[in-house]
Amino acid sequence: MRARTIRSALARREGFTLVELLVVMMVLLVIMGAIYTVWFGLQRSYSFTDEDLSAQSQARAAMSEMVEFIRTARAPDPAPSEELNVVIYSADDNELVFWTDTDRDDVHDLELCRFRVNLVDQTLFRDSTNDEDPRFIDGVEVRLVTNCVTNSESKPLFTYVGSDGQVMATPVADPNQIREIHIDLLIDIYENNRPIAHELTSTVQPRNLRQY
Repeated sequence: MRARTIRSALARREGFTLVELLVVMMVLLVIMGAIYTVWFGLQRSYSFTDEDLSAQSQARAAMSEMVEFIRTARAPDPAPSEELNVVIYSADDNELVFWTDTDRDDVHDLELCRFRVNLVDQTLFRDSTNDEDPRFIDGVEVRLVTNCVTNSESKPLFTYVGSDGQVMATPVADPNQIREIHIDLLIDIYENNRPIAHELTSTVQPRNLRQY
């Protein structure tokens, strides 16, 4: 009698309908979608933060190097040629060529050094050579900041102030007249998107410029 009663109760019990199963599946899909959206957002935020911090670190190191090398620039003695008997060989918006001790060795001999922005791949380079060739054909190329430099012709890396205290037109006709060099390094890993670009600025007065 007891067994018959149990079987009868089980027979009367209803299962889940197809509609109920579909509703549960939809709810689970919505929850999983929300979790994925949050996870994907966190991943993008982490990736952006990591790239941004790396770019800022590169930019700070590059700025420090530019300031130090420009400040200690000096003319070679003896000069390899009359053309190169200068402290600063050429000065333009996004390129500066001068003599300095780039390797900081015990000999303290000078190398031609060039800081330049490649506007195509948005990279800041430092070139150096011992071959006394201002074209740097056989020079050593070092990437200082990669793929995020937003300096351009309208937003130059270098601005020059002459002996009269006025900003000099570029390319500078007579680099011997330069008295101050303003550096304005712009960094943006996602150009034209938020957040805004980082801007590092400094003003350098080369110690060993000849007074003409």
